[in-house]
Amino acid sequence: MTNKEKKLWTARLRPFWKLRDKAHDKFRKREMEIEKLMKKATGEDLEFFYTDEGACVGIGHSDVERRSSKKEDYFPLVHDIWLM
Repeated sequence: MTNKEKKLWTARLRPFWKLRDKAHDKFRKREMEIEKLMKKATGEDLEFFYTDEGACVGIGHSDVERRSSKKEDYFPLVHDIWLM
């Protein structure tokens, strides 16, 4: 693809990128609200985990050291679909 073609495609697709970014920002804001509710309900600093493809696979501690320590209070919850 030439630079001229890239510029044309970029101009044509820019509105879709903006729309996608706006939707993703709203999604992250709502997700952060859910994570705050989880912390309030459990007292644990938890977050959602995702695959490279963007699928949510579980919930676990935000603290990497705590996540990797394999202590009994380690909090991994894996979505059932990944256990099948």
